[in-house]
Amino acid sequence: MTRANLILVLTDQHRLSAIGAYGDTPCRTPHIDRLAAEGVLFERAYTTCPVCSPARASILTGLYPHAHGVTTNIRQISCAVHALEDRPTLLPRRLQAHGYQTGYLGKWHLGTESRATFAGRSPSSLPRDFGFVGHNVPGHGGAGYRTDAYIDWLRSKGQTLHIRDWAEHTRRIRPAFGILDMPDDCTVPAFLVDSAIQLIDDFKPNSEPFYLALNFWGPHAPYHATERHLAPYREIDIPPWPNFDWDSRGTPGPHHYKIHWDKEALTWDDWAMALRYYYARVSMIDEQIGRLYGHLQASGLLENTAILFAADHGETLGSHGGLLDKGWHHFEETHRIPLIIRMPGATSGGVRIPDFASLADIYPTLLDLARIDPPGTMLHGRSLMPYLQGQADEPRSRIVTEFLGHGSIATCMKSLRLERWKYGYNLTFDDELYDLENDPHETVNLASDPGYRDALEDARGHLEDWMVETRDPALRMFRWQQRKDPTVTR
Repeated sequence: MTRANLILVLTDQHRLSAIGAYGDTPCRTPHIDRLAAEGVLFERAYTTCPVCSPARASILTGLYPHAHGVTTNIRQISCAVHALEDRPTLLPRRLQAHGYQTGYLGKWHLGTESRATFAGRSPSSLPRDFGFVGHNVPGHGGAGYRTDAYIDWLRSKGQTLHIRDWAEHTRRIRPAFGILDMPDDCTVPAFLVDSAIQLIDDFKPNSEPFYLALNFWGPHAPYHATERHLAPYREIDIPPWPNFDWDSRGTPGPHHYKIHWDKEALTWDDWAMALRYYYARVSMIDEQIGRLYGHLQASGLLENTAILFAADHGETLGSHGGLLDKGWHHFEETHRIPLIIRMPGATSGGVRIPDFASLADIYPTLLDLARIDPPGTMLHGRSLMPYLQGQADEPRSRIVTEFLGHGSIATCMKSLRLERWKYGYNLTFDDELYDLENDPHETVNLASDPGYRDALEDARGHLEDWMVETRDPALRMFRWQQRKDPTVTR
């Protein structure tokens, strides 16, 4: 039996409100929606960490950041290791060992070229160092604009990069908005899919199956889009987030690190304009996903190719009273992610799964699709194959997202999601507890309410059990803090 080709399409900082298949939204994503209509959509998938590098390392390892060591973005002081370490259990190494061709395109953000350090010299840690063919971009890659491959490609098309200022509004949110003054087929998303098509065509003549990781630099800032993609959003009404009026300044908690620095000067009109650019950027990416789908269809590869679509984490963009970017809170806007899997032959067809899933599940699921046994080492993720085959699987009772710092500031925060409750453990702040059944937008912290003491203790117990299961080194500190709380009876 022929083994399936595998394509992972990963977007960057992509909130669920920017995908039509996940609910009512002004954002137009017909090609992503088609994947959902032909595949399996996981309604409650969560990232392992709402920061780029740690989440991406979880895909390649099947582990949470506290285990793989990329605890925040690389080259920040609070990162435990500054590059993903090569090992036989990594996803590309497992696939290569079983005959798969492996390609990588776009954002990497898991290492750099060899460089001098205070202790000597750090090894190179780029895609080609892990056996991938394709792009080899160190660090973040600057939205793709500064990469040699894109610059050369753009030059070959007789084009140069030009971005017009965000003329409709002042730049009060962040200086990262603009109109791409170029044809749609000259943008970075188009470059990535051109590269993907070329790589697929290079792989096709060989008898071995292929794995391709296609990593878009968006819709993460900068929020640049072409005029054609902006036009449908210019006059569209975008209602405020249901928690936009939440008192972010007056509510204590770690989220203070991510309140917009000039929040009081901003109105919803400002945030709505930002979302128009964000949604236009998503639609620009979606169109390129459609091009990739079309090429697979035309080349006869679609029926033997599994396509996984996901994001590393979400985005705030003014939710919860003016939060910006990611991290430093427990909220759904950045923790819940899209996860859609279209099987070869589209055998699943519009199935929606309400059970919890994790970004760490991508690793064992890809191995299962490739008919490769998982390594004999600990994994935090589990294969989603039973859902893809139409079989019932034992649903998880809980899912966890951890946040260990950002911007060279370390912390320890764990977000535990139960069926009804969201528990937020904060190392240096009070605990948080939200009743998602009655407060789905997480606006009322019940952790200090005596009437919810049993729910809080039960959630703490679930988190402790998870920390034991995953060998979380923060367990000792967590237990010590619980013993300090005289109201804890567990």
